[in-house]
Amino acid sequence: MRTLASGFSLIELLIVIAVIALLSGMSLPAYLAYLDRSAFSACQQELSTFKTRVLATDHLDEVLEPYHFAACSVGESDQPTQLAVADALRGVFDGDGTSLVLNTQRPNVQARITSQGMVERVMAPE
Repeated sequence: MRTLASGFSLIELLIVIAVIALLSGMSLPAYLAYLDRSAFSACQQELSTFKTRVLATDHLDEVLEPYHFAACSVGESDQPTQLAVADALRGVFDGDGTSLVLNTQRPNVQARITSQGMVERVMAPE
């Protein structure tokens, strides 16, 4: 009498692997978009906190203490300084500028401080 082999055949395993690869390939763009949104949100929250500190020190006539930016690139090479960001949040820009653009933790995702003190998401050119 012949015994049946138990387990999965090679074809069944390949089909399962193909389905997993297809599902992960379909979900990757959504995950990358989620990372972009979360990087901007973190930068936006950080700028909101910093704006509160700037306005409070202006109101109390105190000196603005240094602030450690983690989600926004401030003070790094080719990025605005903390003083420039504070001025932008007050509505003051260098030269004829009407906004200030900062990099976030994700490439091609930037935050723009407008002349009204609002923070907008900007997709950087590739």
